[in-house]
Amino acid sequence: MLTNLWYVAEWSKTVKDKPVKAKLLGQNFVLYRDKTGKVHCLSDVCIHRGGSLSNGWTTERNCVACPYHGWEFDAEGKVQFIPSRGEGAPIPERARIDAYPTEERYGMIWVFLGDLPESERYPIPEFPEYDDKANWRPVSLEFTWKGTVDRVVENGIDIAHTAFVHPGFGYREMADKNKILEVERGDYWGRSSNVLYPPQLQGNFGLLKFFRKDKAATHVTPSFYLPGHCVRLQIKVNSWMEMIIFDANTPVDENTTRSFAVQVRNFFKSPIFDKGSIKRTSKVFQEDADIVEALSPNYLPETLEHEVSVEQDKFMSAWRMIRRKHIEMGWKIDTRAMKAFEGEKVFTIPSPARRTNPHLKWALETVPLVEGNSASAAEVGTQGGIPQVESA
Repeated sequence: MLTNLWYVAEWSKTVKDKPVKAKLLGQNFVLYRDKTGKVHCLSDVCIHRGGSLSNGWTTERNCVACPYHGWEFDAEGKVQFIPSRGEGAPIPERARIDAYPTEERYGMIWVFLGDLPESERYPIPEFPEYDDKANWRPVSLEFTWKGTVDRVVENGIDIAHTAFVHPGFGYREMADKNKILEVERGDYWGRSSNVLYPPQLQGNFGLLKFFRKDKAATHVTPSFYLPGHCVRLQIKVNSWMEMIIFDANTPVDENTTRSFAVQVRNFFKSPIFDKGSIKRTSKVFQEDADIVEALSPNYLPETLEHEVSVEQDKFMSAWRMIRRKHIEMGWKIDTRAMKAFEGEKVFTIPSPARRTNPHLKWALETVPLVEGNSASAAEVGTQGGIPQVESA
């Protein structure tokens, strides 16, 4: 699990007038809205006696109050009121918890979990079709995996598996005909262009079968983004029909991933077709989960030493290399080091305020990170086995 990235914490519609608990990167957070409707995110622990702020309430001070002793924390994580001391009483300087930047996009609440200044953060992935309601019809769904986020993302960009895992997308006998045409990658993203030969379309009351013939060449473009651990899958059904599945994959903990998915389509835009779209997309997620949750090992191997890869795996290699680069940059949480303190110590993700206020003696310790290697990170970023653009 990596820090210093944007992640989706919750759907926007879920956070209303009461605080909401969210678990990301193995840590608990509280989300709440102030009087203007702005969403804020704080560590979900009161540094007084360990109360869970998500079980509290919002106050007239635009704070979230601890249900144990009523301490009120503002949007920056600072305590503004201690009831037992009364109005106007001084507040200890250490009476604060970590607060994290938030954005609301695509019906989701994004939280930046790290201490990088704004100028150094990777951006939230673009999804312009979501707001183009005149041309695209969106539907949303959620899926929880009993699997690591790295495996989930890799599965989402793997075209070769469709011929075996998804009967609606491929034939086994066509596996050698499906081709990667081009691979591109940047510092935190990758994209590949592919041609597949899937079965005739099904669904939408039998209407879809008239719009693509059996085994007709179909262009599919999967992309991945390190921020949000997002996967974007664009499918060009025919010359005028397209659909896009955009999912942000949040590591709840080491072995649990929560996918926030939005599918948009530029055809059959009436709401009567939404239920079918959600059903088919959910079926695809479940087909993938049946495979991903049974993979050995559970974690993504750090090297290819114990695996055998072929040319058709090169796009997944791009994902692994970019992930590896950021591990070497020192962004990976050392979960093994934390296990020794399970139930005894509360850790927190370092926030931007920690970097700008190094003099403060914070009550909570930050999560330990795996030691990086800047030289290795640079080598992985510039070499890594495939060039920036590779044609098949």
